[in-house]
Amino acid sequence: MKRQTIALFCIAVFSVSCAKKDETTVDSKYTDDQKASYYIGLSIARNMKQEGFKVDADLLAQAIKEETDGGKKLMPAEEMDAFMQEFMQKQHEKKQAEAGLQAGENKKKGLEFLTKNKSNPKVKTTASGLQYEVLQEGDGKTKPKASHVVQVKYTGKLLDGTVFDSTDKNGGAPMDINLGAVIKGWTEGIQLMSKGSKYRFYIPSDLAYGDNGAEPAIPAGATIIFDVELMNIK
Repeated sequence: MKRQTIALFCIAVFSVSCAKKDETTVDSKYTDDQKASYYIGLSIARNMKQEGFKVDADLLAQAIKEETDGGKKLMPAEEMDAFMQEFMQKQHEKKQAEAGLQAGENKKKGLEFLTKNKSNPKVKTTASGLQYEVLQEGDGKTKPKASHVVQVKYTGKLLDGTVFDSTDKNGGAPMDINLGAVIKGWTEGIQLMSKGSKYRFYIPSDLAYGDNGAEPAIPAGATIIFDVELMNIK
């Protein structure tokens, strides 16, 4: 794990937060320095909550005041780097353990779904465990290889029907995809398609985003479903 300090932590948090617009109109009576102070506080609190820290707002404010005023510190500043490295390591291990449990539960749900889905006569299963259903056949001639860039329209869903990504969400235009730089389920599945076809892929986690998932959209160990239309092969 890389070393982290409070300074770097705060800078990173502030950078992310500044990319977002707050919904509330800021009162013009505040100076730019005051506004920046407030937004830095918001960004620190948001990040700490997202990372699972129990924010003690009073101690946070006290530390900022002590550092700003140059007064005596409640806790030794010399111990800060060493403590934060150990603390962040513990947080990382905690999150990894939680992700492992979540991945196990989701993989079990995925296996149950795929086992039942396999009995559907419209669904075919490859040697890797990828399942697919032909929604529309293409020209039956032109098929891509793993080294190709393809132009597709797609919709990605979780097993509960939640849409986590789609070309419609990204403006509706077909998207260029390098088959050598996507999840295994896509690389394998799209090579089965011919130009103009539309398939539905049921992708187990080991052919998708694995035990890590792609948070926050795709949970750890999740089996995912993609409807893909192959528009062109470049």
